Amino acid sequence: MKTRPRRILYIMDYFFGTEGGTERQVLELIQGLDRARYVPTFAALQTSNYIERGDFPCETQVLNIQSVSLPSAIMKMLALAMEIRRSAIDLVHVYFNDAAVLTPFFSKLGGAKVITSRRDMGMWYTPGILRLLRISNRFVDRIAVNSQAVKSHVAMMEGYPASRIKVLKNGMNGERFKSERDPGFRKRLGIRSGDYIVGMVSNLYAVKRPKDLIRAVSLIRQQIGNVHLVLVGGGPIEIEPLKEFVGRSGMSGCVHFLGRVPNAIPIIKHFDVCVSCSESEGLSNSIIEYMGCGKPVVCTGAGGNPELVNDGANGYLVNVGDIEALAKRIQEILQSETLRFTLGRNGRNRFQQEFTSDRMIAAYMDMYDEVLNGRPRREREQNLTGAVSGLQSKMEGIV
Repeated sequence: MKTRPRRILYIMDYFFGTEGGTERQVLELIQGLDRARYVPTFAALQTSNYIERGDFPCETQVLNIQSVSLPSAIMKMLALAMEIRRSAIDLVHVYFNDAAVLTPFFSKLGGAKVITSRRDMGMWYTPGILRLLRISNRFVDRIAVNSQAVKSHVAMMEGYPASRIKVLKNGMNGERFKSERDPGFRKRLGIRSGDYIVGMVSNLYAVKRPKDLIRAVSLIRQQIGNVHLVLVGGGPIEIEPLKEFVGRSGMSGCVHFLGRVPNAIPIIKHFDVCVSCSESEGLSNSIIEYMGCGKPVVCTGAGGNPELVNDGANGYLVNVGDIEALAKRIQEILQSETLRFTLGRNGRNRFQQEFTSDRMIAAYMDMYDEVLNGRPRREREQNLTGAVSGLQSKMEGIV
């Protein structure tokens, strides 16, 4: 007897487009699911232009929940629970913060298994949110994380059993790396063909410590004059203060801010050394992009970075805030073409072995099989009135 495909509902706080690493990977996961095994649907708490354009590769809905603490959110979640039951949804996979707090109980009420994802080191945690997560996690069958560092942090902070936290590494579509270099890149920025380029792709928030890299390049230029720094990412709010800092540092002619770009790959291919100097990371998509482009990496040892960069094999690790060490390692790579080639080749090989979207999708489907095959889908009776009342009162404590 042929088994029907299992139905999965993906729920996220929002989906603004594919520039964000998580959104892109969720999209690739949904696109890549074996439709003979899984039929995906998607829901977002908030709408976006991307969703309204109808570009999503499966059925979508918007729940129009602006705040998880409002009574209207509970009513909408009750309606979703009934829809989950009516549509025979087998599994709900939840991404992002508000959805992780709000949806597990109601997904369970609808009779579905529940997976939530954590993809960073919990900079969004507050005491109130942690209390809510510990309640919500009682209705979660697995937490999916993207690094061992995140797994350890979630187990410690949320009190969730480590045996039920599954590490699934980020993956990217290898076809993206076949794109050519941006041909007019150097000319537009006024960078000569023989000049070196140090680059970083990142949101330019303070936690990413872009000033550390600016200071490091300033040190390098005292030894090697023809070095430029290219920063990809960030908007005007982040960039303008950094431009002022660059001006005060006397670096205005050699630091270039490109802002957000839809595809950084053709730009990364111009970089001689790629950098991440963040003080907090889950599993950096930027570093995976660097590796996919075959570029040497210098990064901090924050979060999951050591799970990507083997010190001395495909790049170097430095301590957070150690600007002299950062400058030393970048300069070492710039001054050796052989080292640049070797580190870059090793990174590319590791990307192909461990971080492709095909590998990621297969790992997620294996996890879904594991969770769903534990026991058959069945209706779960709950004391709805008391549980909802208690959950709502806890939500009001979110800060």
